[in-house]
Amino acid sequence: MANLPSSERILVTGAGIVSPLGMNWRENEASFRANRMNFTPVTAFDVSQRIAKTAAQVDLPDERLFLKVPSRRDALIDRGTRMLLLAVREALAMAGMSGLKGVDAIIIGTSAGAMSVGQDYFRKAISSQGRVPGQLSRVEFYQPQKQIAAIAAEHDWHGPILVVSNACASGANAIGDAMAMIQSGRARRVLAGGYDALAELVFAGFDTLRALAPSGVPRPFDAARDGLALGEGAAVVLLESESAAAERRAPEPLALAAGYATATDLHHLTQPDPEGKAAIRTMRGACEMAGVRPEEVDYINSHGTGTPYNDVAEASAIEAWAGEAAPGIALSSTKSAMGHLLGGAGAVEAVICLMAMRGQWLPASLNIREVDPAVKSRLVREWREGRVGVTLTNSFGFGGTNATLVFRPASASLPGLSASVASKAVKIAGAGAVSPAGWGVSALVQAVTSRQELPLVESPRSVANRDWSCPVRFVPPAPPDALPKFARLRRASAVTKFAMGAALEALASAGFPNGQGAGRLGIIQCMFNGCVQFSGRFYHEVIETPALASPLIFPETVYNAPASHIAAFLGVDGPVTTLIGESSAIMEGVAMARDWLTLGWADRVLVIGAEEGDWVGAEAVTYYHPELHASEGAGAILLSLQDPGPALEASPAFCFLTESERADCLGRLAGQQVLNAGPPDIHVSGRCGIAILDEAEEALQAGQGAGQVLEPRAVLGESMGAGGVLQLALAAQMAREGRAVQVLLPGSLCAAYAALVRP
Repeated sequence: MANLPSSERILVTGAGIVSPLGMNWRENEASFRANRMNFTPVTAFDVSQRIAKTAAQVDLPDERLFLKVPSRRDALIDRGTRMLLLAVREALAMAGMSGLKGVDAIIIGTSAGAMSVGQDYFRKAISSQGRVPGQLSRVEFYQPQKQIAAIAAEHDWHGPILVVSNACASGANAIGDAMAMIQSGRARRVLAGGYDALAELVFAGFDTLRALAPSGVPRPFDAARDGLALGEGAAVVLLESESAAAERRAPEPLALAAGYATATDLHHLTQPDPEGKAAIRTMRGACEMAGVRPEEVDYINSHGTGTPYNDVAEASAIEAWAGEAAPGIALSSTKSAMGHLLGGAGAVEAVICLMAMRGQWLPASLNIREVDPAVKSRLVREWREGRVGVTLTNSFGFGGTNATLVFRPASASLPGLSASVASKAVKIAGAGAVSPAGWGVSALVQAVTSRQELPLVESPRSVANRDWSCPVRFVPPAPPDALPKFARLRRASAVTKFAMGAALEALASAGFPNGQGAGRLGIIQCMFNGCVQFSGRFYHEVIETPALASPLIFPETVYNAPASHIAAFLGVDGPVTTLIGESSAIMEGVAMARDWLTLGWADRVLVIGAEEGDWVGAEAVTYYHPELHASEGAGAILLSLQDPGPALEASPAFCFLTESERADCLGRLAGQQVLNAGPPDIHVSGRCGIAILDEAEEALQAGQGAGQVLEPRAVLGESMGAGGVLQLALAAQMAREGRAVQVLLPGSLCAAYAALVRP
């Protein structure tokens, strides 16, 4: 059972930043004071056939930063992760902490993750017909959670790691999610932020969309702006409840993390609503939470990309939100100096707000020749000193994710929170499944309980050939009535269709067909690889015919595209987020959903896990073991605090950082209360049926004394991001029949969880 929500203020006790303007707080502040910008020719990859040829790049130090990563694998640590480690070090030092001990969770936002490692894997795969040495390591380190686990390993820290991927709002969402975790009582001290490094696929994608400034210099809010410029960087903040900070006698806080709101723009996958309705809601919501009125906001660090549509939409939203107060609010876009840092932008810009508050100065919007008439606020065109009390920062991303953060001086008081619903158990009101067994939970139950032999189909390469077999268990074609006639689905990836099918079944089984009558819905989508079919196709075009890479494909490659499509169909304009992780990460999605429900952000939350089959992913799975077969599908559970349904109780997470810690991880889970609540009627196992891969769980299960044991993974195959929620959907169906079901979710990379589903 979660703790009661906290009415304590949330303090920002440390911050770290790495950007093209400097490697730390001091260097970045000096750059802002000098009105400096940093756009240089791209050197990381070939841009000769691109319209844009410049970006804002970070000059990383040469020394070896990760001392606990074996030297042979050091090259697999992505540039963005190196930046993130430096930012983490600075934040901890500023907060007076020697390491991560005492931190309850890490939440990091990213748009591209370790894309450069994935690109390397793909290039090596298409250049060879045989198995390539080192590919297993590339598969593992391509995953952002593995990269962030390397930071945890540097500090011998084993807590939960959440990776948020909501495109350009990711960093801001991560900080907001950390605030919610503290508000709900689930944590007292959280490290949160965001990062991204330049990646060829992403650069090419923005270039094909004609979103990059041909001039190479972004001019946010200029009447003749011609696009954005990409950058790279990282930033984190340490958030603490007042009691947690007082307990360790923390240094004077930088500010209060006072307000946060997120909303979904349903207008278009890549273009903002011209009226900025979602942005208006987030600014209003964040300020209401912070207890401030528009006229009390001193400075807005805008999303301000420099693209024609985004800037006008944001300026209009600010005017609609602030009204007569708009002319008195200072406004600037620091992307004019360091470019758009994508998943890192919201976190970096949050730290810039903290800098402005600490130093009492305003950063500039550079390169302005003529201010766009849509701008009604006081645009800061050169650095200057000024009174800065309350700051607000906006972040908007592909997929329609909008987020606003508000910071107040540490001396400010804040309104309290209600704890009226905190004591209720979270219930699984409905469940849905799409799997190789068929479309529907009943097909899943039948296949798993009977250990049905499902067909294996060879997954051919779309380029070249391979000299080994790579069979996959694919999802059968959708029945005629499984998916709605919805325009966005015509061009959507398979993973979107699977997720949609599972989500609609979960809603219908709870009595809310197509979401009707469900009230305010939230959506949490979990993935491991995401839209790999479109990603592989697009990147192959980038390699083979750079000038002809399709602008229609690129938007569908972003992790949060499926959640965006589902939200658009259901009309979900509230919180929608995407988490990246292995199959066990669904439990962090469940915990996040409980936070949302407890804090009243939503009446019900759809938690979805989905994956699609593809030759690249199928080959990657065989590197783990030649007899391990990839599969695809999706599962969904509808969570509520008010509806009837099986109760879902989760154990605390345990993260293992090395393979040698895996057995110890599962052993500790055996000692958790959720697994010792009496012998369950059914144990839903995470075993895959391959002895060497199942050793750790076999040893654990030997002492559990469960009745019936079900092994979905051994029947369905390795469905990665879908696997965990398919286990929960199966458990929910069994619990509806009056049986207590224990679920063990042993992740393959760095984390394991357990759950109990009671009738």
